[in-house]
This record gives sequence, C-alpha cells and structure tokens, in this order.
Amino acid sequence: MAEPARIGLSISTRINAPADTLPTYRGFVLAMETVAGASDLPTDVGWTLLDDHGDPDTSQALAEQVAADPTYVGIVGPMGSTEAFANAPVFDRAGLLQVSPCASHPDLCNRGYRTFFRLVPNETVQGTELARIAKNHLNADRAAIVHDADAFGTSVADNFSAGYIDLGGKVVARESFQQGPDEYGDLAGAISASNPQLVFFAVHGHEGVLVSGEIRDRGVAVPFLGTDGLKTSFFLGGGDPGAEAFHTHSGADFSRMPTAAAFREEYVSRWPADSTYSPEAYDSAMMILEALRRSDEPTRSGVFDSFKRLGDSGYTGITGTIRFGETGERLDAPVSFYRVEKAGDRRVMAYQGVTTDIG
Repeated sequence: MAEPARIGLSISTRINAPADTLPTYRGFVLAMETVAGASDLPTDVGWTLLDDHGDPDTSQALAEQVAADPTYVGIVGPMGSTEAFANAPVFDRAGLLQVSPCASHPDLCNRGYRTFFRLVPNETVQGTELARIAKNHLNADRAAIVHDADAFGTSVADNFSAGYIDLGGKVVARESFQQGPDEYGDLAGAISASNPQLVFFAVHGHEGVLVSGEIRDRGVAVPFLGTDGLKTSFFLGGGDPGAEAFHTHSGADFSRMPTAAAFREEYVSRWPADSTYSPEAYDSAMMILEALRRSDEPTRSGVFDSFKRLGDSGYTGITGTIRFGETGERLDAPVSFYRVEKAGDRRVMAYQGVTTDIG
C-alpha cells in the first residue's frame, strides 16, 4: 500500500465556539469516520485540524506548512471567506485540492485559483435573491442594512444594496461593525432613526444576537431579513419574540433532503439538530476521498486530477448532485428561504421553499 495520505480541516474556532461545537467540524468528522479502515482506498488516510482562530495570518502560515508536506492530498475549508483569501493562494501554488463547505465571497472563484472549489452559492447570488425578496415578496420600499465589516458581511451587504436599489428600493441607512464589541447602542440608534420598513442583516451568529436585540429594544418592529448567520439571533435574541423575521440559507436543508436521511439520523443522535453546513462539510470530505479512491495514483496531483473528473461528471452527495463550473463554483447551488414563526413558547423555522420559487 502507498504512503498514508492526509486531509486537512481548515477551521476558525472562537473562545465561545470550540471546534467540536461547530457543525462543519461534526460533518467532517462523520465523513472521516465513515471511511475509517475502508479496504477500497489505495492508502490509509489521516486528518489534521488546521485551526486559525479567525486570524488570516495564521491561516496563511498553516497553509504554508501543509503545502510543504506532500502527504496532504486535500483540504476541507475554510469556513469563512477572509480566511480563504489568505490560504487559497498558497494551496493553489502547491497544486493542493481545496473544497470549502461555505466560503461564499464572489471573488474567491474569480481570481484564477485552480484548486479552489465550494459547495454553496456565492454572495452575489444570495444577496440578489435577498434583495428581490425584500422588495417584491415583503413589499419593503425602505431598507436599513446592518453588516459585519468582514469580507462576508461587506460582500453580502454590497450585493443586497445593489440589487435592492436596482429594483427601486431605497437604502435609508447602512451601518457596519467590527467583531468584538458587545455594545451596539449607537448603531441601533442610527437604524431606528432611519425609519425603515425592513432591516437587512449580514452578520454572524454571536454578534447577530446582540445587535438585533439592541435594535428591537429601540422599538424597531419592522421585519428582520438576513442570511443564515442571523438564524440563532431570531431564536435567542432580537427583542420582541412576536416580530417578523426571515432568513435565507445558502446550503442544504438536511431535514428535507431524502439523500441526507441517513446522515441526519446519525448526526442528531450525537448532536443538536442545528447543522448549518455540516452536510456540505461531509460532502466536501467525501468527494476528496472518492477522488482518492478513483485516482490513478494516490498523490496530490493524482487526487486533484481525479477530483476534476468527478466534478465534471457529477458526484451524488447528501446535498444532491454536485458539479462545478470552470471557476470552481458549484452549478445550480440552491438558496433556501425561511420564515421564523412562534410555536407556543418557542420559535421555529418555517421552510418557504428555495428563493427561485418565491415571488
């Protein structure tokens, strides 16, 4: 048997979110457990956690260490676009396959990185669909925008704003913030003073809980609309529990996909059912492993060439059929839409369908 191969999991933990609490980590682990000891792989496979803690410099340094080790044949991750901009160029120069479950900045697939692929739609797609929902489905003519100042938040906000204005909507306020502070009073005051008919959010979960709560506390009772990063905010924060809230999810809803039934059963037997991007992390790892299985030789270049063939012909994963365009974008990647509704003393995500089916 050939020399053992390695797969790296590029991830960004936080103090309040260690690796084993992250759905992407859990999805990846399930994939690696699925193939542990598989007799049809050409070599043994191990994996390494590459945790940059959300620091791009650390992400780049880890990538350089991995790139120098020829036993690595694939990378799953990172989760965020900022970290992807730091490590994708390194992996590309090294010819090392990289599949991100959820990094969604449009430029990641427009910079010529041959080895970068992703399983979710980019933020141009998601932002444009959100703008259409805000103007045409929720009938809001005046929107305020709140976003994280990182690459993800800025890109989604830019695309929402452009699409919303093109549809005749007016952006009455736009406020951004850096991760870290827990006080958002000035931002909430500016949003309240703008008298919007809808507040749009492009935020991450921890900050979303706080900033949405501050805005509700200012008496802003209009609908909230956001990306999946705001999902937990609607359950845990956001002030008035009766106020309307909507969000998209640029990934697979494993509770509604027959192809994910077995995965979901195993996942929820071990962890809470909220599984944002765990199916994509699972499929990312399984595609790399399938490319290794089908490769002419179990080397970095052999796995990359095999993956390209697999992505051209189509791979049946738990998130559906996966094919890639020339730039590494997943073809026909869906955006799901939810309304957050009260159910007794709790709130639930009521699935409305994919955005292309929403008027």
